[in-house]
Amino acid sequence: MVVIDSETLEILSTLPASTIYESAGKLGDMAPSIRPLFHGARLFGQAFTVKCVPGDNLVVIRAVDEAPRGSVLVIDAGGTERSTIWGGTSTLAAKRRQLNGCVTNGAARDVAEIRELGFPVFAAGVSVRGTVKSHPGWIGIPISVGSTIVNPGDVVVGNEDGVVVVPAQRAGDVAKLSLIRKEREEEHHARIKAGGPLSKNLGIVANKKAQ
Repeated sequence: MVVIDSETLEILSTLPASTIYESAGKLGDMAPSIRPLFHGARLFGQAFTVKCVPGDNLVVIRAVDEAPRGSVLVIDAGGTERSTIWGGTSTLAAKRRQLNGCVTNGAARDVAEIRELGFPVFAAGVSVRGTVKSHPGWIGIPISVGSTIVNPGDVVVGNEDGVVVVPAQRAGDVAKLSLIRKEREEEHHARIKAGGPLSKNLGIVANKKAQ
């Protein structure tokens, strides 16, 4: 996994996904179909990438055992919400291994159990349908989840707004830009609370009214 300095990771871990997305040049957002399984879920960490044959989660079991502490499992399950590759048992094991979450373009189940454990899971859907366990799959390769390329070690941030991926090589620059943007957002909010037109507070020149 690509090594990113602790200061950069600390900065990115504290910021909203939308702020990071804007600061990254409006790049790296996963499709809106990738949603958290429960209210208030937030995840952050470097990606441990996994690719499954649709309907087969054998490689996910191996990934839970091999992923480094603090990482986020990002699983390409073929992009179908009828392929359930994550559930309560894998959540319990991942939490015990101190992983930071799971993102997949497949489905998940055992939502109540996952919510009770407080483990952040972002998925394309929820389904009762189980899987087989026969194909070895792939670990540690570039994958595509939610129409976004994810490489091993990329930074993954998710909250109720969605998921954004920051390439590891850009993490330092994006962290600095995100801090600047966050300060600017706070200044805008302060001016809006003080009163005055929104366009002026945001530094936007409003168009003239139509004649």
